[in-house]
Amino acid sequence: MIVKVTKEAVERIASTDKPIRINGELVGGCGMNVEYALWWDTQGPEDEVYQVDSLTFLIDRETIAYIGSDVLTIDYRAQQGFRMVTPQQILAYGLQLKERWT
Repeated sequence: MIVKVTKEAVERIASTDKPIRINGELVGGCGMNVEYALWWDTQGPEDEVYQVDSLTFLIDRETIAYIGSDVLTIDYRAQQGFRMVTPQQILAYGLQLKERWT
């Protein structure tokens, strides 16, 4: 997978030494959805690591399967927050980069 980060997202994230987790979790009852989130985290043994400029992104294999694309772009728009976009669709918008348990 290729992870891209737009200039707007890089500016919003600013410099950090902490890796950023891109997480997808299956939620719901009868109508299952994937809920995506971004948070600062530490690398686990099963994580794929993507270096984009000075930023490090972590993605587990399950999330990669949920994304279902060879390219993922992290974008930021003032009206929508962080967005996760593939060439086929917008996976999520309105995301905030936060500490894991907040």
